[in-house]
Amino acid sequence: MSALVRASSFPAGTEARSGRCTQHRRTFAAPGPVARSHAVMVSASGSGAPRAAASRPSASFAASGLAGVRTASRRSTVRVQANWGAPVEFKPAKVVSNSSAAAGPLHRLVLDVGPLAAGYTVPGQFVQVKVGDSKPGFFAIASAPGAGPAGQLEFLIKGAPGSTSELLCNIAAGAEVLVSPPMGKGFPLDRLPAASTPAVLLFATGSGISPLRAVIDSGALAGRDVTLYYGTRNTDSTAYKELLPVWAAKGIKVVQVFSENKQGYVHDVFEREGLARLPADAAGGVGALLCGHKGMCQAITGLLTAKGVPPEKILLNF
Repeated sequence: MSALVRASSFPAGTEARSGRCTQHRRTFAAPGPVARSHAVMVSASGSGAPRAAASRPSASFAASGLAGVRTASRRSTVRVQANWGAPVEFKPAKVVSNSSAAAGPLHRLVLDVGPLAAGYTVPGQFVQVKVGDSKPGFFAIASAPGAGPAGQLEFLIKGAPGSTSELLCNIAAGAEVLVSPPMGKGFPLDRLPAASTPAVLLFATGSGISPLRAVIDSGALAGRDVTLYYGTRNTDSTAYKELLPVWAAKGIKVVQVFSENKQGYVHDVFEREGLARLPADAAGGVGALLCGHKGMCQAITGLLTAKGVPPEKILLNF
């Protein structure tokens, strides 16, 4: 099989009609002592407004952003205190570059966050970003830990009207934003030791490719049999398409899934073309990383567990 394959995906009548992937909301444990009863919901693109899943109504968030948030500015630090946990301190960060990554719109944003970058140690972690007094947006880090110039982090931003992500898509190089320290535990890759997990499957839709790019570029999966199923609308809406041949040259099999071809979802293509290729010992030798549309993640999880892959080897970055 060729290392770079194009398949078709997403029938008409789905998110392909709007030209963007449907947002998938994720749950991140909130910081502080109340982490067990409160969580933050984040969209797959990293640009959705946060909400909380809490045990008390008073800890809930409005769908459009943080509700009941108190802010206090002290020189170069902004502290946001929500009623669901510990405060998040925002530090100034400089926009190094902002360029179009793909139609959507998707933008490739590089921020100089200074010493905060040291807190990014595991692919799949995220930060909160504010532009002026905008509501914080949650964005997965697309660059690998330690990659690039010191202090710089890269993001793949999917613009949504009226959101912080839209402001970031339009921001100019040299501008200042406010950024939290890296948050979350990222992908728990320790669950996929190389000795017992020689095959790893990656599944992404739309801007969900960003944390998976961080995993690939980190080298954490080097030497393994890796296949990436990557669903977008078409070539023009495919972020990091210039990296796909690079990844293929490293031995990663890339299966592109285009929605305009209307022959099924990412999980349909995997079920039709990939499931039968899994090794006979899939129960112990296969792991997977997922990021993107909620329906895709659920369907892939169902297919893999039915094949015997343990749930603990199917990883999300939250």
